[in-house]
Amino acid sequence: MSEHERTITVNVPANDAFRYLSSVSNLPDYLPVLSEVEEDEDDHVSGMADLGEGRRREVSGFFRPDESTLTINWESDGTSGYRGRMDITPESANKSRITVHISMLSAASEAPPPHPALASDRIERMFEGLMRSVEDALERNAERTRTAA
Repeated sequence: MSEHERTITVNVPANDAFRYLSSVSNLPDYLPVLSEVEEDEDDHVSGMADLGEGRRREVSGFFRPDESTLTINWESDGTSGYRGRMDITPESANKSRITVHISMLSAASEAPPPHPALASDRIERMFEGLMRSVEDALERNAERTRTAA
């Protein structure tokens, strides 16, 4: 398994961050590869992923927010071994720490392995982009909320 974890701090209260990030309708805001996302039933979601170069793929899995722990867990039912967790921790009244942990099969476990080092670098770059998207989406949403108030 390949394990990846990143933490960022955002200027958004933890409960507000959780409310925004745990809404299925907001997933494309911070996961721009996703489109047409919808909640099915029993924490199951489905949609389309834009893989670049005109390639699209149907995706589905489970998305399980837990408000009592400010945690979101997910897993794919189409990509074996892919799952993740997001923990939202208050740091102060208006600041929170977002930690994302992703587990997936490593590129080296594929047969034949397609340049495992390059795949690992690609995953790390994608993860960095994801964390920037989370931060940007949360702060844009917080700004809209402040402006509307």
